[in-house]
Amino acid sequence: MRLQHLAMATDLGWVALSAILAVLIRDNFIPLQHHLNAVAVYTAIAVASSAIVFSIAGLHKRLWQYTSLHDVSRIIVSVTIALFLAVFISFVGSRLEGVARSVPLIQWFILVTAMIGTRAALRMWEERRRHNNSPHPRASVEHVLIVGISHLTELFAQSVAQYASNRIDIVGILSEERQLRGRVLRFHKVLGAPEELPRVLAQLEVHGIALDRIVVMQPFDELSVPARDALLQVEKSSGVKVEWISELLGLTIGRDSDSAPTEISPRVASQRPISDTVSQGISSSYRPLKRAFDILGAVLLSVALLPLIVVVAVLVAIDVGFPVVFWQKRPGQFGHPFKLFKFCTMHPAHDGAGARIADEKRSSVVGRLLRRTRLDEIPQLYNVLIGEMSFIGPRPLLSPDQPTERSARLLVRPGLTGMAQVYGARDISPEDKNALDIWYVQHASLMVDVKILIRTPLVMLFGERVNRRVVCAARRGIERLMAKPTASGSLQVGAEQATADGEAARA
Repeated sequence: MRLQHLAMATDLGWVALSAILAVLIRDNFIPLQHHLNAVAVYTAIAVASSAIVFSIAGLHKRLWQYTSLHDVSRIIVSVTIALFLAVFISFVGSRLEGVARSVPLIQWFILVTAMIGTRAALRMWEERRRHNNSPHPRASVEHVLIVGISHLTELFAQSVAQYASNRIDIVGILSEERQLRGRVLRFHKVLGAPEELPRVLAQLEVHGIALDRIVVMQPFDELSVPARDALLQVEKSSGVKVEWISELLGLTIGRDSDSAPTEISPRVASQRPISDTVSQGISSSYRPLKRAFDILGAVLLSVALLPLIVVVAVLVAIDVGFPVVFWQKRPGQFGHPFKLFKFCTMHPAHDGAGARIADEKRSSVVGRLLRRTRLDEIPQLYNVLIGEMSFIGPRPLLSPDQPTERSARLLVRPGLTGMAQVYGARDISPEDKNALDIWYVQHASLMVDVKILIRTPLVMLFGERVNRRVVCAARRGIERLMAKPTASGSLQVGAEQATADGEAARA
């Protein structure tokens, strides 16, 4: 009941505030006194009429964190009726004297935007809270492609969202109906036709998505011959599983009852021999401070670098074309997948005939310059701002490139820069990079982050240079982590371990 009262008070507060903002906008933010006096009466009437209409519509009874399109339409209708009623009463009582005729219209736009925006923000916050409410690293996400559009497709997508959103990622849909290309079903885009499966798989690979399973929503005999051939060829020549929904539901006559259900692909499944001994990421006392610095830094840099962002975007558009921003799926904190954004620095992966182009031929002078100066990473300020990344942390890797022991480095948010970037180089071994990242997970602090921030622009200006002393110290730390875990999983830090940690810290 208290939450309902709070919801109603919030909505009515927006009604009053929107009326005042409408007058300010109408008067170019220099309101006349008699306008303010007149709008005070109109605002009171608007709040009263809104309280009645909103109560009848039950807007305060709905859970904002589950706002849907139906709720949005209900809000629009309710606001329209409430303001129409307020205008009618005000006109009958005082002919709207002192209130410009455009004020209710401006108020309508402000009020609808505010009420829907408040609910959308709460829903996004709730979804992110549930998404991040995982205490330990989890197994890798299974990437699934759907073939065919029907009521079963919508039901399958809804079931995944309800019961397995953290384990299954629907990467897209294929449909033989050409007119559906580019359309969206429950946030999942139609990528093409089933016979275009090789092209779709290649495009997903460019985005860093390794497909695990294809679920076909149509009976085999209802598919076109090219679609059947494409599916059978992928099943035969790759590790991608092809399954029919009728088989998954047990509706196929003569189905082998002994066949085991499909399990999540273990391609990058987590292992925990080291992560069991590593402390659970950044300390609770430093975590909120680090997040505050991330938000403040992302906002300030986004504003300060806006001219540079525009220049880089124009250069990319001239050199590579549109879109100027490219994304890849990467595992984030606790293995949660997220879209990592970069400026495009390479030409398309395939030519006009669909043939794959070698990576060395796709790069350009502008692209190499952007990668060399790290300017292609600027769009990741958005990832930092929304909490998917941090300024300092292990760099997010593609799932196939994750080290065998991936759990430890995923205990913290991935970063724009980190130990491996300032003390290592692109060409050091994956084991050395992993050792540096795990060292950071163990010893993350304000002082360590400051040192990394200071060294990052030096690396950008003068190039990468491997600090062998720090790398060796981090590797020795990994060896002792593997050799000396206690029964409870905590690390026994001996004199040699302390010496190794001290060497890395002093650097």
